[in-house]
Amino acid sequence: MNKLKLDNLPLKPIIILLGAVMFLPNLGDVHLFDWDEINFAESAREMLVSHNFLQVQIDYIPFNEKPPFFIWMQAISMHFFGVNEFAARLPNAIIGIATMLTLLAIGKRLKSKTFGLLWIVVYISSFLPNFYFKTAIIDPTFNLFIFAGIYFASKLTENTEFAPYKLVKKSRRKAVSYAGFFIGLAILTKGPVGLLLFVLSYLVFFILNRFKRINSFFEMVWFGIVCLFTVSIWYGLEWYVHGDAFIKGFFQRHIDLLSTQDAGHGGPFFYHFIILLFGCFPASVFIFGGIKKHSFSSVLLQNFQKWMLSLLIVVLVVFSIVQTKIIHYSSLSYFPITFFATYFLYYLLEGNRKWKWYHALLYLIIGILWGSAVALAPIVGQNIDIIKDFVKTSDPFAYANLDAIVYWSKYEAIYGLSFIALMVVSAVFFATKNVKFGISTLLISSAIFIQVLMVLFTPRIEKYTQNAAIEFYESKAEEKCYIETLGYKSYANLFYGKKSIELPHKEREQLMDEYFKVPVYFVCKINRKEHYLSEYPQLEVLYEKNGFVFMQKIEY
Repeated sequence: MNKLKLDNLPLKPIIILLGAVMFLPNLGDVHLFDWDEINFAESAREMLVSHNFLQVQIDYIPFNEKPPFFIWMQAISMHFFGVNEFAARLPNAIIGIATMLTLLAIGKRLKSKTFGLLWIVVYISSFLPNFYFKTAIIDPTFNLFIFAGIYFASKLTENTEFAPYKLVKKSRRKAVSYAGFFIGLAILTKGPVGLLLFVLSYLVFFILNRFKRINSFFEMVWFGIVCLFTVSIWYGLEWYVHGDAFIKGFFQRHIDLLSTQDAGHGGPFFYHFIILLFGCFPASVFIFGGIKKHSFSSVLLQNFQKWMLSLLIVVLVVFSIVQTKIIHYSSLSYFPITFFATYFLYYLLEGNRKWKWYHALLYLIIGILWGSAVALAPIVGQNIDIIKDFVKTSDPFAYANLDAIVYWSKYEAIYGLSFIALMVVSAVFFATKNVKFGISTLLISSAIFIQVLMVLFTPRIEKYTQNAAIEFYESKAEEKCYIETLGYKSYANLFYGKKSIELPHKEREQLMDEYFKVPVYFVCKINRKEHYLSEYPQLEVLYEKNGFVFMQKIEY
């Protein structure tokens, strides 16, 4: 990078092109996954069908778990590209490109264009940070808004001792305004947790900064005014049009998520630590090398380090305490993790930091584990009976899932073995003090590896887990009918079955007991088949496939 004449390169167009190459291909190749992807996409579809763009809905009744900003983005995308997987995932691909441009701009201002470019490469080379830009979940958009808000808040704590007073005053006013605006957008995207994370990060920074004053009372008030004005775009309008019922339910649901374990989403206290260590590879290996401030670092960078440490502490503590454990809950920490990794690698290239043996050991262990898993996957896939024997008695549903016809080639093990080889090559470069080649090999091979995982393995995982059910829903999409699941929660029956607005929401017992002129279908897992057939004798089995039982209610 140092040899490139960065000032003469059209960096923004290059980054936009790189983002398009990384995030746009294959967006629509795999069905959306339950719950979150299909949940948000179904809400966007129902917005278009019902023309109710003010309230988020599921099954055409108010869904008070999420505000509508991201759903609006998906609805706009579906308006232009149709109701499909590509349109549902496109907003986050665009957010991915916006994130890359943001990292460049911030990295350039804090240190240099080289720092900004390296931060981009570290971010998109890390597994989960890259992967989530190809999904249809809210978090990448939410995270960018929170990060932007914290960045502008960090400008209030920069050293302006020798700057003109009028310039400082104008700059602070703009920073407060932008911080309030982006945190307002975060609240519109995912709810009050956006403000909570920002305030907690602010308080932790205040403590780490030895209780030094950050801003004036007027600036706090102005932040609140801008934030409130931004969120009133929806909250205020919703309250005015529909009253407080939806808003009250919305806040109560978020309190419940913080205090109780959502069904199927529990986990130990250290859950997110493990997820981030393996999921943010290879950036996660280097975070401790970038947390400590150094005399050779710029004052701007040192100040931002403290903000990133505050954010990382808040995310890890809050979502370790929260009873509901979901992988993407800690995804906001991708920004500080990749920042610290970039800091370390940048100064390693500059010669100010030294490579330690434990860095190589840690990334070799994690890299070999990832490579081994990918190398073994096609071998196991060709010998699936090995796994089936383990789960035959303990989990009949998983046993039947593995009956799905999925083609595996033993030659695909080469991808995992090649990744292991490149990890070793990278370690050799580091050991021989060839830092540039070591970093390049590590980051580029990781970026390519995550693309291989998504293209080759995600479709196969989907075939085992949910494809049979989605095939059934799609076969009924043009039929005016009810489709309901029994014993498990799903949104796929609504999205892929294209539930009509003309069919009002009905609870399970209503669907069972009342008479309907349209067909009524039910889907359950095979381990609950006999239970539901004995409880509801009006059900008749149509067929079974890969662990799912498809039934129709017989009207007498």
